[in-house]
Amino acid sequence: MKFCMSSILLIGCVVGLSACQVKESAVLSFNQEEDTSQVDQVQGAREVSELLDFVGTGTRGVKVNQSFAIAIKDAVLADPSVKSAEKEVAVKEAAARQTEARKDFNYTATALGGVEDVTDETAGVAVILNANRLLYDGGAIDASIQAENFAVEAAKQKYLATANERAVYYTHSWIELEKYNALNKLIEGRLGVLNPLLEQLDKVAAAGVGDVSQVAAAQRTVFMIQAEQKDVTEKLAQAELAFINGFGALPKKTAFDSDLISRAVPKLSISKLAETSPGLLANYFAYRSAEAAAVAVEAQDKFSVAFEAKLQRPFADSGYDSDETFGLVINKKFYRGDQLKAQIQRAHAAAESQAEQVRATYREGKRVISSSRQMIKAMRSAIMLANENAEVTRDEIRYLRKQLIIGGSTLDSVLSAEARLYDAESKEISFLADSRKAEVTILGATGKLLPLVGIK
Repeated sequence: MKFCMSSILLIGCVVGLSACQVKESAVLSFNQEEDTSQVDQVQGAREVSELLDFVGTGTRGVKVNQSFAIAIKDAVLADPSVKSAEKEVAVKEAAARQTEARKDFNYTATALGGVEDVTDETAGVAVILNANRLLYDGGAIDASIQAENFAVEAAKQKYLATANERAVYYTHSWIELEKYNALNKLIEGRLGVLNPLLEQLDKVAAAGVGDVSQVAAAQRTVFMIQAEQKDVTEKLAQAELAFINGFGALPKKTAFDSDLISRAVPKLSISKLAETSPGLLANYFAYRSAEAAAVAVEAQDKFSVAFEAKLQRPFADSGYDSDETFGLVINKKFYRGDQLKAQIQRAHAAAESQAEQVRATYREGKRVISSSRQMIKAMRSAIMLANENAEVTRDEIRYLRKQLIIGGSTLDSVLSAEARLYDAESKEISFLADSRKAEVTILGATGKLLPLVGIK
């Protein structure tokens, strides 16, 4: 009876406390809603700050003004995608070591303690030691180890391919920056030469004298030059932003090392060069890994033999018996439906897919190298023609300026010749940049750009 009364009182107290908590929570909820927006704002600001700290700038430590090679090296090593590829190598190496460890002895220990029989009041402790080692599994583990080792080599080549790709990107951005810097200086210099003529054109247009059609033609030429200047200025700003994004700052005293790049361009056959591509080697080792993985899956259909030993020792008043056993265990799965067959088909399909990737990469590598070589050859001829065209146009301008003084030529003809001169000189600059980019592309595609900047 006392127990029943105590239970009733306890339940009443619990219900009363619950009611109080409900009332208290109802009172507090209003104040909490007032502070929700402020808490969310503070939390959001904290999360943004943590994200910015986590992301970082990605360009710290780039010595852009020390030398061209050092700047490219620092930018590549600081690139997040390159760091990710490097970490992937460590992941694959750890997976390979883990697979190799499956051939070693495995030891487990189990300790049992407590009341074993409540009725008999039997309590005690028992320790069980187990040891086992796989002796034969039809070659499954060996094939898995081989697959993991090939995966490690594939990851290493993938790292080199990624680093080469980023090195090509950063070098191209440097070439683009110098290209538009040169074009900007060229057009500013050209406009400086043309300023007296432009002032003369403004006076003629304001006075309303001279041939209206010739004045209009001259004005169109001026507008075209000014539009070109605006386009060059915008592209220069874009090139500067791209450079800063990769290097952190613009170069003040370091220039693109064209001699370093040109001397390193290989002269071997296209097929030989394509075979050295890190991207091709990465896909090839990935294919070998998939092929070995297929062998490991097929080996699952065979029987396995393992050595196993067990030692059991009881302590105190434990009811367990002492036990020592060791011997060989043979295991064979006789029926798994279509599960193993499907796994084998999947593994072989993955290997065949990877084989096609190897062929596609090789074909693409040959195309890139061939087109880049053709680009270099074409740009050399184009540079010579642009240079000759510029020399002819300079002679024409000198003649037209003399004729303009005595009325033998028009202002529009002089301005048009100046525009043609800028076009020829700007094409020479653009052709040179395209040739340099093609050289860098060949070095990147063949894996020879990284050693050039000091990355091994």
